[in-house]
Amino acid sequence: MPVTTAQRRAHYDDFVHQVITLCAVNGIRADLNSGFGRPVAECSRMPEHLTRHIAGFGARRAHYTVASLIALHRDLPHEDGPYRPELPTPGKNPDTTAPTATAAPAADHLAPASAASPAERPWRSRPDLGTHLAIAVARYGFKEATMTNRVKTLTRLDTSLLHPRLWTLTGHLNSRGAARLDFAVLLEDLAWWDDDRLETAARWRENYFLTLHTLTSKEH
Repeated sequence: MPVTTAQRRAHYDDFVHQVITLCAVNGIRADLNSGFGRPVAECSRMPEHLTRHIAGFGARRAHYTVASLIALHRDLPHEDGPYRPELPTPGKNPDTTAPTATAAPAADHLAPASAASPAERPWRSRPDLGTHLAIAVARYGFKEATMTNRVKTLTRLDTSLLHPRLWTLTGHLNSRGAARLDFAVLLEDLAWWDDDRLETAARWRENYFLTLHTLTSKEH
């Protein structure tokens, strides 16, 4: 029986949760971190940990890359429920826990992660990579011109070039605490990249520029 879209997306959330749980063991996290966005055939230390969690859903390289991106983190919460990425709202400093009195979400995908678990929010309202890169500029001090060029470059790449760049980029974001991505959404985008690259790339670019405009306009 074919896997439905809802089943795939539930799997993506579950996979992220399972990988975060695996990463609680330092040795396993090191094995997953060894992937470096490489092709599956070059990731000899990862199959024993991931194969059972991928079976039936294909897109092995996308799963391996996302697992290696998760393994870059040493501080992701190991919770019983789905992983919740941290999303600062307009008018909210990432180092504080409460928004300013005038702050209000400009769009649903900028709402606080605590408002609902990822699995409870409409999938396309959840932040994709474009949204997160805009947040990195607006909230974590990354240079806009540099990040804009990165977005344009990433969205032109095929799978073999995109995955290594994502690993490098996530490490760069993580150095400033700005890489709490919605890994499940990223996993779906990577899983379908070869079949739907133009549409996904366009969405990344549009969400990057829209989110950047929304967040920066709130600062003035």
